[in-house]
Amino acid sequence: MNNPNPYSGKRFRQAIQHFLLGRTAQAIASFILTLWLVRLLMPIDYGTYMVLWGMIEMMVPLSSLGMLEAVRRYLPELAAKGASSDAIQFVRWMMLIRFALTAIWAVLIAYFWADIATWVGFDMPQQNANLLAVGLIITVLGFRFVAEMLECLLEQRWSQLTQALMPFGRLIGITILMVTQHLTLEYLLWVDLIVSLGCLLLAEFFLIKKLRIMPDKGNLKLKKNEILNFAWHMAGVNLLQAAANAGTLRILVARTLGLEAAGMFAFIQQLLFMVARYLPARLLGNVIRPMLISRYVAGEIDAVKQGMALLWKSNLLVIAICVVTIIVAGDSLISIASDGRFENAGIIMLIMLLSLGATSQGQMVIMIMQIYPYTRQLRYFSFLSVLTPLAVIYGSNWGLIGVVCGVLLSVWLLNSLTLTWLNHQAGSMKLDWFGICRGIGIAALLAVLGLIIGDKLGIWWGLAAVLLGYVPGLMLAKPLNQYDRALLGRGLRRRAYLLNPFVWKN
Repeated sequence: MNNPNPYSGKRFRQAIQHFLLGRTAQAIASFILTLWLVRLLMPIDYGTYMVLWGMIEMMVPLSSLGMLEAVRRYLPELAAKGASSDAIQFVRWMMLIRFALTAIWAVLIAYFWADIATWVGFDMPQQNANLLAVGLIITVLGFRFVAEMLECLLEQRWSQLTQALMPFGRLIGITILMVTQHLTLEYLLWVDLIVSLGCLLLAEFFLIKKLRIMPDKGNLKLKKNEILNFAWHMAGVNLLQAAANAGTLRILVARTLGLEAAGMFAFIQQLLFMVARYLPARLLGNVIRPMLISRYVAGEIDAVKQGMALLWKSNLLVIAICVVTIIVAGDSLISIASDGRFENAGIIMLIMLLSLGATSQGQMVIMIMQIYPYTRQLRYFSFLSVLTPLAVIYGSNWGLIGVVCGVLLSVWLLNSLTLTWLNHQAGSMKLDWFGICRGIGIAALLAVLGLIIGDKLGIWWGLAAVLLGYVPGLMLAKPLNQYDRALLGRGLRRRAYLLNPFVWKN
């Protein structure tokens, strides 16, 4: 019992370092990959390719059926208080079940592929090439599942290494296709398949290595009925939320507005995914979740509540500066990023960014509801996810602008209701409305300033003023409170003094 705590502050700080380094590498590679693909492929091929990846994204919740959430919830608990043999057995069974579910879905998609492809709008050559997407479903989803297990064990070094290899490997593959003059949709999918398979095998190697050296931490025995009940509730959540999944929306846009419109929609989605990677609830979710679970198991409920409140506030502060940036220079930024293929798309990106704000808050709420657990209630709230595809179909009558407005209204309704209920049910989450209003107020002032400067001196001068003024503005507004400072101080230790300029003293 003298083994070190697998979720100690020291390991948390090490995980954060590896996490940030890995995410930075992923961001650079993914950004280059996104900008390169939109320039290399014809608009209809780009739309087809992105719809195929949308299908893979849609399969993430459909193939999970509560397995992924069960791993996130119970593997940290076993690692902290259980025997290594029980953790190994738990991982083995979860992987077998998840692989079986994924294989079943892949077989069904392969069998009905002709009908699915025709419904989406693929022509015959695209249908023949796109059968490779069935293999991608198995390799990409399997890789992500193993990477999640590594993150649950705070093995961020190996998880982030393999995840960074995915975009870098695809970039190398595309470079080879360019040099050999074989850049076609089919060969591009072959590159994705080979790279994702390699990442899956490497992640499996690191997971097996970790499990073999995992020490016994106690005699905690998980109740099978509790795990099954949790997975059953989350399976319902997965199926319902698949209706509002980013991949599902991409497919619906292709069906209602065509593949080229789906390409534009997907391109903006990809840019927003890069923003979402650095929203605190998403950026730190897989690092903080095991820590919050360990605190919850230890009875430190206040730490869990304060952690949620801090994630909620920091999410909104990041979204605020992104919104201001798009208000000031959205059209120009998207035009440059797409090499002029998508013009006057700033308003669409702005609306999608506001939707992202709600979605990121929803991810945080889902995480907390799984910890408490309120999985049955989460399933009930998830019925509202069905409103999103209905809003997309109805909004398509007004083009892409109607689609994104429909998504915005539906996701804000769902996540606002869920957050309100959770805050009431779980007791006060100490949501600092005064602090967030000060932060958003600074963002609003900068938006006005940026537009004025942009009108007088040019868009880029206005954007520079906004970006350079946000951090000093937050120092004046001081959006953090003493609870935030204390919680962050537990993780940052000696570096916590850097937060002092942003902390409201009262």
